Amino acid sequence: MIKELHIKLKSWLMIVAMLVLATNYSYSQTTDPVKVKIKGKVTDEKGEGLVGVSVLVKGTGKGTSTDADGNYALDALPTATLVFSYIGFDTQEIKANPSGVINVKMSGDKVLDQVVVVGYGTAKKKDLTGGLAVVGKEQLNMVSTPNLMDRLVGQVAGFSITTGDARPGASQTLLIRGENSIQASNNPLIILDGIPYSGSLADIDPNNVESSSILKDASAVAIYGSRGSNGVILIQTKRGSLGKAQVGYRGQLGLAEPMQRIDVMGPNEYIRFQQDIGRLRQGYTGYLLDPIAGDIISVTERGNYANNVTHNWQDYIFRRAVTMDHQLSVSGGTESTKYMASLAALEQDGVVYNSRLSRLNMTANLDQTFNKWLTIGIGVQYTRRSDGGVTPNIEHAIKQSPYGSYKDANGNYVPEPMEYSLIVNPMRNVNAIQDRFNNNFFLSGYTNVLLPVKGLSYRANFGYNYRNGFTGTYYGRDTFDGRETATLVGGSASTSNSQYNDYNFENILKYEREIGDHRFDATGLFSIQQDQTNTFSQSGQGFVTDDTEYFMIATAERLIANSSSSVKKAMLSYMGRLNYGYKGKYLLTLTGRSDGASVFGINNKYAFFPAAAAAWHVGEESFLKDNVKWVDMLKLRLSYGANGNQAITPYRTLDRLYSDVKYIWGDTGVPVTTAYLAGNGIGNPNLKWETTYSTNLGLDFQLFKNRLSGTVDAYISRTKDLLMERIVPIMNGYNRIWDNVGETQNKGIEVTLNTVNISRKDFNWSSTGVFSLNRDKIVELRGDGIDDIGNNWYIGKPLRVFYDYNMIGIWQTGENYSMQPGAAAGAAKLEDVNGDGTITPADRKIIGSKNPRYTASFANRLSYKNFYASALVTGVFGVWRDDNVANMGGWTFGITNYVHGANYWTPENPNATIVSPGYLNTQQGHGYYKKVNYVQVRNITFGYRVPQNIAKKVGVSGIDVNASVNNLHTFSNIRQVLNYDNTWMASFPTARSYMFGLNVNF
Repeated sequence: MIKELHIKLKSWLMIVAMLVLATNYSYSQTTDPVKVKIKGKVTDEKGEGLVGVSVLVKGTGKGTSTDADGNYALDALPTATLVFSYIGFDTQEIKANPSGVINVKMSGDKVLDQVVVVGYGTAKKKDLTGGLAVVGKEQLNMVSTPNLMDRLVGQVAGFSITTGDARPGASQTLLIRGENSIQASNNPLIILDGIPYSGSLADIDPNNVESSSILKDASAVAIYGSRGSNGVILIQTKRGSLGKAQVGYRGQLGLAEPMQRIDVMGPNEYIRFQQDIGRLRQGYTGYLLDPIAGDIISVTERGNYANNVTHNWQDYIFRRAVTMDHQLSVSGGTESTKYMASLAALEQDGVVYNSRLSRLNMTANLDQTFNKWLTIGIGVQYTRRSDGGVTPNIEHAIKQSPYGSYKDANGNYVPEPMEYSLIVNPMRNVNAIQDRFNNNFFLSGYTNVLLPVKGLSYRANFGYNYRNGFTGTYYGRDTFDGRETATLVGGSASTSNSQYNDYNFENILKYEREIGDHRFDATGLFSIQQDQTNTFSQSGQGFVTDDTEYFMIATAERLIANSSSSVKKAMLSYMGRLNYGYKGKYLLTLTGRSDGASVFGINNKYAFFPAAAAAWHVGEESFLKDNVKWVDMLKLRLSYGANGNQAITPYRTLDRLYSDVKYIWGDTGVPVTTAYLAGNGIGNPNLKWETTYSTNLGLDFQLFKNRLSGTVDAYISRTKDLLMERIVPIMNGYNRIWDNVGETQNKGIEVTLNTVNISRKDFNWSSTGVFSLNRDKIVELRGDGIDDIGNNWYIGKPLRVFYDYNMIGIWQTGENYSMQPGAAAGAAKLEDVNGDGTITPADRKIIGSKNPRYTASFANRLSYKNFYASALVTGVFGVWRDDNVANMGGWTFGITNYVHGANYWTPENPNATIVSPGYLNTQQGHGYYKKVNYVQVRNITFGYRVPQNIAKKVGVSGIDVNASVNNLHTFSNIRQVLNYDNTWMASFPTARSYMFGLNVNF
């Protein structure tokens, strides 16, 4: 696979190089000998150079852009007029002069006039009425991992990114302003270059992303209707820019290791622990506690103990991993044609044995202006991703005895190192062959037409996404699952294929006018969307040879199985939006959208979702503007609206037959597939939209000439008619049915503060602080006021909670523990909640929420001349988790290894914090919980931009070198975990990576 990837990469690099040479040649042929060289420097109001300012020769389509120091140079006629433009600054037109030197000072408010992407269009930041946050290139480049969402963690208030599975290429959990739904999807809508995108975000090359906008309140997301009920993430990829071809190379080399390991007991400590288990649980004394003569460890362990053979099992499953990430891009254009193309190749090994990610990205964007009224653009993205490999069992490695056997005399993995089937060799299946490939083709296109009526335009958006995935796995005779026995032929194979395609077609009519003090912006939309998923799988066991791997499953001796499925969905939508502004101070947005979804029955396919938002630029009022000079901008926002959610599995409105059971037909004993109506197979034709009603109050401010700026939002939302499966009496012939029942609530506060701490010619320091607080609760379930204990749903409590007995201490010798059945000295002391003097199931209570009380982050960016640095720290506070260390019985089963230095109870250690090894916890079966806080140093980066005069000496226009470390350390009140975003201590570990980067522009 790697060889194939490199061949493809070399081929594409040659093609790109030829295109670059051809493009540069074409530019050289158009050089006019009568032109003169014009040069100069473009600065802001403080005299600091501006990078990337567009310098265009008016009427020619020829131009350039300023370098890192604000300098530019181009050839033009002596009579030419130069147009200088930069986002957030006023455009300037200046005629050439005989000296050939034109220095320009740009003016304007680059923050307030910043153009940001919103739903179906753009808007100036100061004109926004809805809750929206923008993550630009500067923020995206603060983190150097090849995963786009890793670069957004902690950057946006109210946007939660949880990496429960930290393996390369794995999906992450994304939440905007908490969870609204109990059983339906809470995933936000992803819009990639204006088109809904349902693929994996791990397929996107973050170096191709220009910016990302997070739409949060009802008004901001209303334009997307039901698809945006959980918030919207807009991702804009890079497009072509004016000027001659610019070639860029971005390369990174990284080394990674687990951020931390589980610190388990060493050989001597392990023996003492097993002795404590023997005497406190089994009552062993004397020779029975001896490691060799006794019965505290297995026979295999005794032999290794006698021979002083030990193993550190985490050394076998964890490793130092290498990452190589390369991207080559070319971009440029004229007034009529702009283009961008890139080719990227990523090879990332995971920090767990056999884990890996290979990714090849090919991207091309083209924008063509044919005349004053017609512009067409197209974007193509193709991704080839491979991330297969059977990885070791991390839990079994952590719990394994240091005296267990790793390999036998023939070099084969010992299946059960401790002779216990509960804890097996974590490596026993790593020799399996597994290939997993995913191909993702994404096409986006648009047509912009300026209609004959002033201010009226039409835009058509078309998107198409095709994905296929394949997984083939073969367990050969050198693996445990594929081993050969005396009665069964070895080998086990399986394959699965999936195919997905969708298309989206949108027609947008927009009318924009400004009449005196009034500004109108009206948008109408009609769109259709359809997607289909087909899956196929097969498996079998028993093969003559391992050489055929998974390619000849039909030759399997036994357990041959096949399955397939097909799911199809469609949507049809209408939308209208009106933006109105008066004197630039009073802003109003009205939005209404009607959605129809095929997942609902004929009675409720369509629903209408309205929203309204208003904003008031208080800072523009004379009573403030004329008297308070330190207020640059002060804006109040208020919005209210409804958004629907249709994210349930299709066909819930229809009766569904199942066929996964066979019965014997006739005397020949032939198995026949059945068709039956399962207990949850009844459809509900009255299913309707789950609807969220939300209110948002916001404050945007900019003070002290933008030295201090930020946003404060407070919101409350109520989600009604929850889509969830309810229990019904079995006398109906079925016991579960999907219905619209229940109600939830979310409320919270979000704060973002930006400060410019130091702003001088050579030294700049800015900071950003983000704070998010969200409180969710279940308002109602089924209309009867009764909790659903079986699903841990409790009215008036958070959506995800721990409900259990509450441990308040440890019983000590001599105490009266008769009130708690099964208790003894060293047992967990449980809280008598109802005060009746006896521990019963009635004493269970809500321990805490699985969602954090609040999250926060702090980012710093510094620059000194050509040096720059940045750092990002994120924190999660007040989230309840399973306390795996305290749950000694669940961790060890009385036979496995345990954490180093565990402060567990023994008669000699009564002041312990962990229960006795003799406590079995069989009577109440309770868990152990802890409120967790953790602060992670996400990234630290140092870099240097080589001066342009030096870069030119080696034939390039710019060189940037940098070094960074991701996930440097985590500070927490817990330690024995591998991934703080995961509740389980043995999850795939968070990687600490050291990255070295090189960026070169030609």
